[in-house]
Amino acid sequence: MRKFILYPGSYDYGITQIHRRLQAKNRKNTIFTTFTGMNASIKENLLEIFQIPEQRLNELLDITYVVTYNRNEVIGTANRIFDRLGYIVDGATRAYYVNEAGEEISYLLQVNGDFLGDYESYITGKKSDLIIETLLKTEVVFFEKAKIEQLISQDVFWLGFAKKISDLVFLDAKQRINDLLFYNPEQRYLNLLKKSPGIIQKIPQKYISSYLGITPQSLSRIRKRITG
Repeated sequence: MRKFILYPGSYDYGITQIHRRLQAKNRKNTIFTTFTGMNASIKENLLEIFQIPEQRLNELLDITYVVTYNRNEVIGTANRIFDRLGYIVDGATRAYYVNEAGEEISYLLQVNGDFLGDYESYITGKKSDLIIETLLKTEVVFFEKAKIEQLISQDVFWLGFAKKISDLVFLDAKQRINDLLFYNPEQRYLNLLKKSPGIIQKIPQKYISSYLGITPQSLSRIRKRITG
């Protein structure tokens, strides 16, 4: 997958200010929940996506935690190692980078049932180039790399599970590449709607248009054509 690097240079000061702004935005009433406080529907969702026995899922959930974020909270900032992966139970996030002109370019839009995180940073231990921010109130189940590796060291079953996670993340990335290569903006927008129509309608238009690589005005025209 292509990586977007924040190059050092004349706009370093601006990037520093962006990081400070993001840190300030993150000082909100984020709610952390252990497995014992999870809604039963979360467990059902995870059983369906992971396709593992319930007993194994319980073992996994013992090392996971759920975070409920408010709208516009930052989950991960650039220039830090992303040492955990998240599964979105409810809500929406965007992953974006800042170009040399200081513009925010949305790279990924992720909704219910998607994994979030910079997987390249996760597997290599290198600093991430992406900023991940919630677009709505969002509930995320997190899996920390160190704890997954601890499970693997105790039981080979979890090695297969880790591969399954890698496969799911790869398929998500491949779908994004396919969208860019084989579909025009209107078709990509329709694909988003099919995935989670209720949530997509709530995401600000400027983020969707950035993700699609078009202007907000072009997105408005697409929406008008679709609705007739």
